[in-house]
Amino acid sequence: MNPTQPTTVHPSSESGVRPTRRLFISGTDTDVGKTFVACAMAKHYRHSGMQVGVYKPVASDCHAESAESGAEIVAADARNLWNAAGNPRSLDEVCPQRFRAPLAPTRAAAAEGKSVDADQLHQAAAVWLSGFDVTIIEGAGGLLSPLADGILNLDLAKKMAPVQLVIVAANRLGVIHQTLATCTAAIHGGLTPAGIVLCDTSENLDASADENAAEIARYSPIPILGRVGFGSSETPWADQLLD
Repeated sequence: MNPTQPTTVHPSSESGVRPTRRLFISGTDTDVGKTFVACAMAKHYRHSGMQVGVYKPVASDCHAESAESGAEIVAADARNLWNAAGNPRSLDEVCPQRFRAPLAPTRAAAAEGKSVDADQLHQAAAVWLSGFDVTIIEGAGGLLSPLADGILNLDLAKKMAPVQLVIVAANRLGVIHQTLATCTAAIHGGLTPAGIVLCDTSENLDASADENAAEIARYSPIPILGRVGFGSSETPWADQLLD
């Protein structure tokens, strides 16, 4: 197999019903626009008439939404995903493992005297992997960030197979190295990305913003799917992932 081809398998279904397509959205770092892009994709698919599932395996920096909610904490990213998808199933199922501290999930859990349930990261996804046209799974942090003891985002993405991996990168100075390094790590880890999305995370862009896509394309075999402008939710390129 050509290592630069996206490692996606589309199994046949005896019933003739196409299985739920799975998209794992990861990033080159934290705060690169990953949730914004994932939400825009969910809205695009939903407005195209699809049933969209969303799953955030674990989240930190979670808070109670109101005094009335008591001790129940909510992941803001999970709520945004859930709303973008049209509120499928329940918010609790979107993100079943939530922790308060603004740290990596393993450290946030430890701060509460807990640990991230590594098995649940994958098992809790089961409700989202059937009955939907497409399910968007959003990791936490960058592709090589830990989700649980000994488990990186990349490891979980591979367990979700058949899956297409989408790398989101902030469109700013430094993105060329970050994107090439992330894609190289993914390929060497056994999961070739389906594509790269550049996200304008500020309205005040630096001089590199209009050149980054072309520069990345010069050095990477992974296609640039598209660019998401600051505050824009237009993602027509998302249809390429379902072809």
